[in-house]
Amino acid sequence: MRRAFASLVGLTLAGLPSAFAGDKTIQGVISVRPDLERHLGPDQRLAIKIYHPGDGIELDAKYQIVKTFKLPLEFRIGPAIDMSGRTKWSAYVVEVFTDTDGDLLLVGPGELAARTAEPVPLGTVGLGIELNALRD
Repeated sequence: MRRAFASLVGLTLAGLPSAFAGDKTIQGVISVRPDLERHLGPDQRLAIKIYHPGDGIELDAKYQIVKTFKLPLEFRIGPAIDMSGRTKWSAYVVEVFTDTDGDLLLVGPGELAARTAEPVPLGTVGLGIELNALRD
């Protein structure tokens, strides 16, 4: 189930697509809005997710789970790559959220979230994502 995070966008681009045309990842830094830091706890995990939006569904979704984290946190994530070294799309939405209850699909109390407003091209470096809203 895809949630509408239109109001949760926390994105800055310090860099555009990487000079390495063959790089099939997105790299950046995850931070938290200072007034929301109180929602972070040692028993939470951080989910980094990428997907390609398509007709209201998330295509080619991939998760990275960070069990222990401290923000700001540098990240690097890439989509599935086929046997020929290709990806299905050239750009993906990046979504980040905390998980307090051990279930990524259920929203627990105090979970934070952010996502990019638009798909980000593979090869992007310097992407800044700020956890800036409570997850709903």
